[in-house]
Amino acid sequence: MSLTSMALRIAAVQALKAGGTLVGSNVLDSQIAAIDHTADGKLSSDQEHPFIAVYSDAARAMDLGSTGLRSNGQIELLFNFGVSMTMARTDKENGASVVSGLPATDPHFEALLDMISLQIARVLVDPDNPWAQVFGGFVTSYLAKEQARSSSNVDRARLAAGQIKLTVAAFADPIHGQPLAEGGPWAAFMQLAETDGLSQLALFQAALGDASIGPYAEFERLTGVTSSDAKSLLLYSYGGVPEAIIITEASGVVDLG
Repeated sequence: MSLTSMALRIAAVQALKAGGTLVGSNVLDSQIAAIDHTADGKLSSDQEHPFIAVYSDAARAMDLGSTGLRSNGQIELLFNFGVSMTMARTDKENGASVVSGLPATDPHFEALLDMISLQIARVLVDPDNPWAQVFGGFVTSYLAKEQARSSSNVDRARLAAGQIKLTVAAFADPIHGQPLAEGGPWAAFMQLAETDGLSQLALFQAALGDASIGPYAEFERLTGVTSSDAKSLLLYSYGGVPEAIIITEASGVVDLG
């Protein structure tokens, strides 16, 4: 995976937590046991309430071009969500079993899956959700959206689960020390991460580094070109002046007339 892939996943998690979906704040980051398989291949879940679990599943970059190994290309994000009979609570007024305010029946489980799927799609493009806007800022285009469902009945603990696989094209990772553009997704991500006290903040700070600007771009880090090729192409020279020579502003004007 990559830094941008990690940021996309976390932004999606935070956006969904704040998005007012039927699962509330029970949005999980990469939690494997949220939906698992038993020894006989049945679905199981360790969750006590309806949930959404977000994963960075895979990525593929072709024709790396000018971004080299920083390229992200296409990133696949998985949104798994589910509801089960074990999550049901008893309505004190009529004694019925309910989940998220609906009767704990198969048709209503399916209805919950449909609604959660709809809410995921809506939340991720919500203009009033800051984390959703950060998520969209990393994306250059939405390429594919696939949906699937599954269910099982283990010891009468019915479980219905759905999945959205979202494929997006994303910007390349920034290089270490690259200044973060004001108003860009990385600056917004770091500001929100600090405000919300994300546990991964220190990891991102270390990976991004302190902003530094030199006389030349770091072509090796930016494009993947080797140092010898960069020098052969005179990338570290300006008007024939070698890299080691520092060009300063003119200190005076000589009248040659």
